[in-house]
Amino acid sequence: QLLGNQDHIKVELEKLKKAHNEQQQKLEERVLALGKELQEAKGAVGARRPGLAEHSAVLLTSQGQLREVEAENSRLQLQLKELNEEYRARLAQCLRDLANYMDSKPSSVTGHSKAPAGHAAMKNFVDSMLRDIQASYKCREEQLARAARGYRKRMKDLAKKHENLLIAYGLQREQILSLGSSAMDCGPAELHLSITDPELLTNSSRELNRLREQKAKLEMQLQELQQVGREPGHAGKGAGHDPCELLCRRQLDEEGWAEVRRKLREFTLNTQEDLERQRSQLLTRAVVAEEQVLELQGYIDQHLAR
Repeated sequence: QLLGNQDHIKVELEKLKKAHNEQQQKLEERVLALGKELQEAKGAVGARRPGLAEHSAVLLTSQGQLREVEAENSRLQLQLKELNEEYRARLAQCLRDLANYMDSKPSSVTGHSKAPAGHAAMKNFVDSMLRDIQASYKCREEQLARAARGYRKRMKDLAKKHENLLIAYGLQREQILSLGSSAMDCGPAELHLSITDPELLTNSSRELNRLREQKAKLEMQLQELQQVGREPGHAGKGAGHDPCELLCRRQLDEEGWAEVRRKLREFTLNTQEDLERQRSQLLTRAVVAEEQVLELQGYIDQHLAR
């Protein structure tokens, strides 16, 4: 029966070979097309890299110019405030001098429309006008002071949230680095994402930034050592060493890095707890101080001014 079905088996084999060849040809064409698309994508990426570098340089320049303009704007605002205060003082003095001159000048009006005998009418009017102006200026200054306090509070809250996110990012990055996978991108170091504004930095934040800078330097050194260890020339040189010695050295390096990460994590958590406690204490003191200031200001407005 097998010998009788030999022709049928050959036909089936030919069909299978033909189908296999067709599938193989389709796969090769698909691989070639994918390779071409990959090359085009690499070319597009390579063409866009100079543009991205140029945009990054422009962005850094613009950020520097923005900081300079903000500093210049702050200086001009302070100068404008000083000029306004000087102008207000001079204007008030001029009005007082004018009132004194008008009150001291004898009246030239005759007849029934002659002014009353009081010589302080103009002075009283100018004093009342100046009191109204001072009250309006004081109200506006209080509004601006409240707005500035609210702005500072929001900025501090945002800085605190940013610090918490940066700590969580650092912990996640440490977990990714502890996996030891070189193909996984763990993102930039925490130092590149930290806050650099001196008004928002506390002593603890400065210490954390200093530790992050040291950690970034150590990570760069570790990457350089790993690259040197992967080079063939160094591998050939190290072939004469004892494998046990190399293994022990590597274990010691890994244990040292684990200890450094553990200490950094403990320091971060302890610093965060201290900052939370200090923040709650400072908020309580600030609320009490604001209430005392409002009470004193009300007492001054009601009693001492009278």
